[in-house]
Amino acid sequence: MDDRSRLAVSVVLVVAGVILGVTAGVLAYAEDPVQANGVVIDFGDYETVWTEADVSGFDDPLELLEFACEENGFELVSDGASVGSIDGNEGEWRLFAVYPGETEWVALPEPYDQKPSEFTVMAWSLSDEPTVAVDYSGTPVNGYSQKYRVVSLSPAVTEILASVKASNVIVGVDYYSDYPESIVQGKADGSIAVVGSYTSPSFELITDTNPDIVICDGSQTSQVKMADRLRDVGIDAVVTYPGESLESIMDNIYIVGTSIGYQLAAKGVIEDTGYVMDEIRAATGADHSEPIDTMISLEPDISPWISGTGTYLDSVVTSMGGNNVFSEWFGWVHITSDRIPYANPQKIIIVTTEYSATQEEYDHLYNSLSPQWQLTDAWRNGEVYVICEDAAAMVQRAGPRIAQTAELISTILYPGSSDIEVPKIIGSEYMDYLTFSADMSYND
Repeated sequence: MDDRSRLAVSVVLVVAGVILGVTAGVLAYAEDPVQANGVVIDFGDYETVWTEADVSGFDDPLELLEFACEENGFELVSDGASVGSIDGNEGEWRLFAVYPGETEWVALPEPYDQKPSEFTVMAWSLSDEPTVAVDYSGTPVNGYSQKYRVVSLSPAVTEILASVKASNVIVGVDYYSDYPESIVQGKADGSIAVVGSYTSPSFELITDTNPDIVICDGSQTSQVKMADRLRDVGIDAVVTYPGESLESIMDNIYIVGTSIGYQLAAKGVIEDTGYVMDEIRAATGADHSEPIDTMISLEPDISPWISGTGTYLDSVVTSMGGNNVFSEWFGWVHITSDRIPYANPQKIIIVTTEYSATQEEYDHLYNSLSPQWQLTDAWRNGEVYVICEDAAAMVQRAGPRIAQTAELISTILYPGSSDIEVPKIIGSEYMDYLTFSADMSYND
């Protein structure tokens, strides 16, 4: 395969999106279509309590909160005009709501003049930014019953399900889901059905699995449309947010866990991830060092696709003390070759599944880089790194192995911060270079 063909393959896998034309399928029904009736009490740090209620029967949000506290055995301290504490948690309790058709929380300045029935969902929160409560399509993620037959339509979603210990309820996945090993085995023995590709899921194959719920990936238009179609025939569907930041990935873990009845497990994954990420930053000194000018590319092409602001890898690199030299661009951008020496990165990270992790392949790649690449400090100082094989598959997925991706990148940015010597090309043996996140593989 030539370099240009390799580039095309990687770009399709990472940034391509197509609109799915779905055909007529069989009718399937879920037992409990998603409900918007209820209220969230948000204590912060993904610690939430959902209370189902017929919101049309309440005159104002405070009356709804009183009902929720009574249902959960929480002591509510209120003077009738403001909330002092809930279950002993004092602070500024504020009212937020999501309007129909929207996904963002809005603070309600006059909470007692509001009608609960006018909103998709409401939350009383101690935080200025309440925990996510609706998915990428604006549909509430609370109110579902326990799920026992789950279909995942993307590799990242499949890995999230595994991280919350829900691999045993997966009955269908997309073609590219290949981690953890239990998924590979399930596909091989037929206990897990393949329901189409990442960009083109099949309505018929999905419904054939008789799912309780289907988890779709919002980064693909075809999957957003599939969620609508599944809901039209009574099948519960949840759409995760495009994994464009560390925060959105944590939100997606919470959304998936909450919607299938694994909320506590999801919260545990989120807490562990935050703890490990803090350890990595402290060990590398990323919080106190001068940012390292970094370029992230999908191939060693003369005019490559590079990561700009608003991408998952940009978020990881910047969180680990890197400065994305193409931060003025948004998303994955196909740049012209003259931009590379102008940006002059100190480090170049190439992420590709089309190379093997051998010194021979690396030497060929390094010496074959175009003159524009060779005009950078990164090339002159031998600071060009290649992430390939299974490591590239992990790094390209905005999922729960984010701490492992972050540690891998931090060892590239700060190679002298640990006793582990990181090679210039990293493949399937990437676990050998992990310390803090080594136990976060979620490979059950």
